[in-house]
Amino acid sequence: MFHVSTVDANSVANADNGADLDLAAFPAMNISSMAAENNGSGLVYIYFSGGTKYEPGSLIGNDHDGQLIEGMEQAFARITCTSGKEAAVMADLWTLMNSVTAGPVMLFDAVNGSYPVENITGIHVRRHVTTITATSDS
Repeated sequence: MFHVSTVDANSVANADNGADLDLAAFPAMNISSMAAENNGSGLVYIYFSGGTKYEPGSLIGNDHDGQLIEGMEQAFARITCTSGKEAAVMADLWTLMNSVTAGPVMLFDAVNGSYPVENITGIHVRRHVTTITATSDS
C-alpha cells in the first residue's frame, strides 16, 4: 500500500504523471520487476502487472511496415531512497515480500514518514490509463 498524500477532493484513481494519486495498493504477487537508478538521489522502481484500470491484453495495432504497436504501461511505484542504498532497499524489499504471505500489509506511508524498510525517503505512484507507442530500434 502506497500512501503518498492525504486523500482529498483532488485525489484521483489514475494518473499518467502520478499527480494527485494519493493512495494506491497492489498485490505483492503482481510485482513483475524491480529496477534502480540514481539521478542524484537513489530511485527504486517497482512495476506491477495488472495494475491498470483496464485488463491487460496483447499489444495492438501496427503501422504500414508493421513496426508501430501500442499497449498499456504497467503501474509502478517509484521509491526515493538514500543515494548509494538502492541495492540494500531492493534486497530488503525482496526479503520482506518473500516472507509475507497473507500477513501484514507492506505500508509505504509518506504522510507519516513510515516505510517497511530502511533508507526510503519518499514515494511516487503512477497508474496509467493511456497507451504508449513503441517503435523498433532498427
